[in-house]
Amino acid sequence: MDRRAVYGPRDGTVLSQHRSDEILDGDIDEVLQAKRADGKFWRNLREQDLPIRVQQILHQIGFYGVYRCGRIQYDCHLITALVERWRSETHSFHFRVGEVIITLQDVQVIWGLPIDGEPISGTDLERTSVQWQEYCMQYIGFAPEEGALKGSRLQVKAIISYISVSTSLRHSTPYCCIVCACCCIAPAGVERCVDSSGNLVSEKGKSAIGGALQLVQIWAWSRIIPLCPGLGAHMYI
Repeated sequence: MDRRAVYGPRDGTVLSQHRSDEILDGDIDEVLQAKRADGKFWRNLREQDLPIRVQQILHQIGFYGVYRCGRIQYDCHLITALVERWRSETHSFHFRVGEVIITLQDVQVIWGLPIDGEPISGTDLERTSVQWQEYCMQYIGFAPEEGALKGSRLQVKAIISYISVSTSLRHSTPYCCIVCACCCIAPAGVERCVDSSGNLVSEKGKSAIGGALQLVQIWAWSRIIPLCPGLGAHMYI
């Protein structure tokens, strides 16, 4: 049987570089591995209660819901299945029932994030590494090593290492600010399905995925009920 004729699209070129095209060749065993660097941070929080001051700041900036979601175990098979349905051209999942997207309303409901007002985005390309070190010292209380900086980006593991060895400063303003930053970015990551090189993981040959996988997985559980652990199975017996 010609799988492509039966299950494939009318125009085969639309899947020529998409990982779902490999399914038509019978290759269904490769599962994307989730890339994450937040394990040490959450272990540190389990060992020590989150300072009240940090919780208050998270409430004020609207990120307390992100922190409350915590660190969940990723279902890599589920995430892989979703990526196989992902189309980068439309930024949507293509299911048999039609196209589906994760909306701002979903983000607000799942994470409790405010979605009104102007978006905050952009990259500062003018500062040098030394200037970024000075900036970090001024606003978050420590100057990361130059190797931990890549342009305007700071490695999460550098922040987490600093938090782990600076417990004596738990109630200082810089410490509270940096813990708040970790609570915001550790679960959130980036917003698109990309790998470490910035390429779309929906393309063939990709083996790992990073980003806001927590949001994607909770969204799938809430919108596709049969996938929800402990709930979907009972509803469809």
